[in-house]
Amino acid sequence: MDVELVQRQIERAVRDEEVSGRLRRALREHAVRHGRVAGERELDRAVEFVVDYVRHVPALMRHGLESATIAGLEREMGDVLEEAASYWAMEEDIIPDRLGLLGVLDDAYCSLTLMQSISERHEVETGRRLFSPDLRSANEAVRKLVGEPLASRLDMYVGSRLDADPMLQMVRALTSLDRKGGGLSISAPGPIWGDTSVEDVVRARLGDVGLA
Repeated sequence: MDVELVQRQIERAVRDEEVSGRLRRALREHAVRHGRVAGERELDRAVEFVVDYVRHVPALMRHGLESATIAGLEREMGDVLEEAASYWAMEEDIIPDRLGLLGVLDDAYCSLTLMQSISERHEVETGRRLFSPDLRSANEAVRKLVGEPLASRLDMYVGSRLDADPMLQMVRALTSLDRKGGGLSISAPGPIWGDTSVEDVVRARLGDVGLA
């Protein structure tokens, strides 16, 4: 798994947005469709949210690997993260990567919803999440931005990976080791938003464009 490759792809997309403004236009259009009037400051906050959201992918991967290495679970966590990053390597994905931040939004959504689902399964089995923070509200907001029918196609892709036998075996290995006392410590704050409630971040930055 090449976390640096994902990071570079994201930073190229961020630079593209600074020039093209594609995401900003999409957010403005979404606001209009939902009866909102979003000014420049509100759009700045919404774009900032999306940048933070996609940057969660490499940040959580690094955080997960560091925690897993300390617990002696580096191989198991590496396998899970390889699966979470698999969509980024697809040559033809649902939203073309050439669209900058809009183009990596589907990649980030797939990675983060998959990691969130794995984390929730781990919590059911062991009482502890694998990844911090809980990104359910952020994922739901991005799902609304992507819109139908694309969002359902992305959910189908994530579901197919999540329920495939290799992933089930990886999660079983992690939860089994955790129950034996070799589990991960995830008490650290989120790598980007710290201890701030994700729900509060979503409301503050996306409420004015109709995504919260």
